[in-house]
Amino acid sequence: MIPETIAALSTPAGSGGIAIIRLSGPRAHAIVEQVFRPWPLRPDFFHLYLGYFYDPVSNRNLDQVLVTLMPPGRSYTGEAMAEIHCHGGAYNSKKILTLLFSLGAQIAAPGEFTKRAYLSGRLDLTQAEAVASLIAAESEAELAAATAQLAGGLSDCISRMLISINQLLAAVEVEIDLLAEEGLNYSRENLTDPLVKLERQCRELLDSYQRGRILQTGIKVVLAGRPNVGKSSLLNALLAEDRVLVSSISGTTRDIVSAPLEIAGIKVELSDTAGLDKPQAELEALGMARTERWLEQAGLILLVFDQSRALNDFDDELYAKIKAKSHLLLLNKDDLEPVITAAQLQERFSYQGPVLRCVGARERVDISEVIAGITSFIKSRTTVFPDSVMICQQRHFDLLSKVSEALGRALALAYETVPLIDMLAEELHQIRFHLLKITGREHDASEGLLDIIFSQFCVGK
Repeated sequence: MIPETIAALSTPAGSGGIAIIRLSGPRAHAIVEQVFRPWPLRPDFFHLYLGYFYDPVSNRNLDQVLVTLMPPGRSYTGEAMAEIHCHGGAYNSKKILTLLFSLGAQIAAPGEFTKRAYLSGRLDLTQAEAVASLIAAESEAELAAATAQLAGGLSDCISRMLISINQLLAAVEVEIDLLAEEGLNYSRENLTDPLVKLERQCRELLDSYQRGRILQTGIKVVLAGRPNVGKSSLLNALLAEDRVLVSSISGTTRDIVSAPLEIAGIKVELSDTAGLDKPQAELEALGMARTERWLEQAGLILLVFDQSRALNDFDDELYAKIKAKSHLLLLNKDDLEPVITAAQLQERFSYQGPVLRCVGARERVDISEVIAGITSFIKSRTTVFPDSVMICQQRHFDLLSKVSEALGRALALAYETVPLIDMLAEELHQIRFHLLKITGREHDASEGLLDIIFSQFCVGK
């Protein structure tokens, strides 16, 4: 079935200097030829031609545009493609698209250009996913992670694992063919050594998932503490704006207030919460209940203390609630006479980490230690080693977990005194299938195995 030629606006809708309209499919060049003049006698691919987009019915110029053509096999989608660079503006781009549709182009479905790139083999599924992540990126780290995946970092890693599995599976299949006539003839190391290496590679990828998720989705940082310790003022200082109402009246904040910012290249969702103490009213109690639920979701809790107020039993209860979570202690109101010290906090709570000092008041702001503390925490969990590959998608984690489980079973079979070679082959097929599924090529599960067997092994038959 011949695919339809599709068209769509590839730049954001609305007013702008330039709008780009893309066409992809077998008639892309022919459709543009009908509406662009002067049409070159022998158009070169990837060359920008300046001319006019016109209506062939009225013979009236609609806009001065730039047009470029791309051949099948060398375009984003792998099909014949064309781009029209017209002047921005919702009405102008809509008029051009309407004319293209009247000449036979179809409206592109969401994601259809990238889907065609995947179906044509220009991108694998991990790279197609990276395109969506790249577009949605909201921080430097998220952008870098998506770019690395789009460049094929994960794809190359999976390809190397597949090469190893293919070679091992081919050897095992030959062993099964020879077993009935010549008996078992294998080296245990030839089976176990590649499996151990694959298991280590798989574990490294799985271990990278938490770092990858933080890079892609960011981290939730929650300010917690008793009422009136200065959480709202601290949030305003970190955001450099009066985002939250501040008052000396205890319990002013009764609901969660969140705002985004970027720290150390990572997207941070910073949340101010209702103070936790014995509630004085029903509304306060509801706010505190919501705070406790928010603490469960936090990636990092900043537990704030007012250094001018003595500790009490409720501070012990509060610390007990959060001590199992990632947290930092903050001594706020560093400009006031201290009643408690950092050493006292560390001793009382058996806390081994740093106690950060800060002032979040409007009259004086000093939050450098808070920024440094959050930065240090983020870097400790997002360190990326040179040439390392990480996974960011839940789908990749789930499939690699299945690969890891199958590798464990395969190793157990390989270590048997008399290996059950046919069962080992089945586990290897499962590993290969799940690796192919990561890149979206599971329908090719049998592809290449016969070639590997006959090219690498002389079976004397």
